[in-house]
Amino acid sequence: MPNSSSNKEELKKINALVNKYICNFIAKKFFSPYCDENGEETSQNEYSEKCGIASSTLTKMKSPDGYNIPMTTVYSICRFEKYSLEDFFTEFEKEYGTNIRP
Repeated sequence: MPNSSSNKEELKKINALVNKYICNFIAKKFFSPYCDENGEETSQNEYSEKCGIASSTLTKMKSPDGYNIPMTTVYSICRFEKYSLEDFFTEFEKEYGTNIRP
């Protein structure tokens, strides 16, 4: 099946783009600036500690290309921000749509 290989490559590109968009969306929504549970501005290190996510992960998420973000990371940030996954993905879909293509 010659098409199988090209389909896999296309899916890899789409997945990378979705990950990039999710990271960019999170960075824009929650990291600019970082705030603690009281809404006070805080450092990246303090934010990462309270979320239970490594500071280096937050740095990767802020990069323009994002990274292959696990669902547990999305959940941890949403839980800390008291933001439901439903609301998060509803807003994400409003901004980026449901048919993301390179």
